[in-house]
Amino acid sequence: MTEPASSDTSEALLTAAVMYYEHAASQQEIADRLGVSRPTVSRLLRRARELGIVRIEIVPPQVEAGMSERIRERLGLRGVHIAPGRAAESDPGALLAAPFYEALDSVGLRGGDVVLVSWGRAVHSVGRTVRRPVPGVVITPAIGGNASDQPWFQPNEIARIWARALDGRPVYLNAPALVSPALERSLRSEPEIREVVELWDHAKVALFGVGAWPKPDPSYAAAGFPVDDPALADAVGDIGGWSFTIDGAVVRHRDPRRVFGVSPEQLRTIPHVVCFAGGVSKAMAAVGAARSGLISVLVTDAATARAIDTYLAAEPEGRPDGASTR
Repeated sequence: MTEPASSDTSEALLTAAVMYYEHAASQQEIADRLGVSRPTVSRLLRRARELGIVRIEIVPPQVEAGMSERIRERLGLRGVHIAPGRAAESDPGALLAAPFYEALDSVGLRGGDVVLVSWGRAVHSVGRTVRRPVPGVVITPAIGGNASDQPWFQPNEIARIWARALDGRPVYLNAPALVSPALERSLRSEPEIREVVELWDHAKVALFGVGAWPKPDPSYAAAGFPVDDPALADAVGDIGGWSFTIDGAVVRHRDPRRVFGVSPEQLRTIPHVVCFAGGVSKAMAAVGAARSGLISVLVTDAATARAIDTYLAAEPEGRPDGASTR
């Protein structure tokens, strides 16, 4: 088909845009009206957007009023920050970045402050998305490394990513996540390791993802954790290698190895422990994490928050409310 010379005119661009966006006409109907081919209509619509004749605005739905405050009060958290929409569990950073900025603004992070980072898809993903310079902030892992080849299971790499995101200084932890009691004593005597362990006691902020149980992801087992341990039968989630039930009770592995990382007791003393929960499967894990007292701030998406809110509203009398009191 030979296209009419007038196919690029402002009139053609406007006609195509109005028919397509305002009257829901098909591209074939527009092509018949203008006497051009369908590929030309596609080009006209693209050109109309480039020239500003058509401006597409995405207006996200508003998070239900009061939901954030209800969850905060029911779980005893210091803050609950919710992004509109549903986060992709495999890469939730793009959606969770905005509520994270809100959480970070409430922290008052300054140069010299210590920020701990754990492993997990959410911490890895959000760190690659955000940019909020706090020159001089110190970033260090909250747990040792492991044999997994997945980047979100490498705390030193995650510390590097967050140091770039915050314009801070990374301090790396060269130790495994699971150790025997003897190895733990030996590691803590090493000056390089001791430097990191001492930073744990001075942290102002900790950034954690929450893992959901039971574990469908084989990468957790590949990281060396005993996912089939009978002691974990009632676990609904984990934070930095520490598992807990829906009522917030921390579950201890029967495995004789220990988690080389920030202890639950240390976590409860850190002023701001931010937990990323991206994806509806993390809803119950987020509830258990809050009740355990291991977190104080929740950053999540609307779909997950709605699942949490619905669960809390349906709970029978006598279940714990606001157990964390952080």
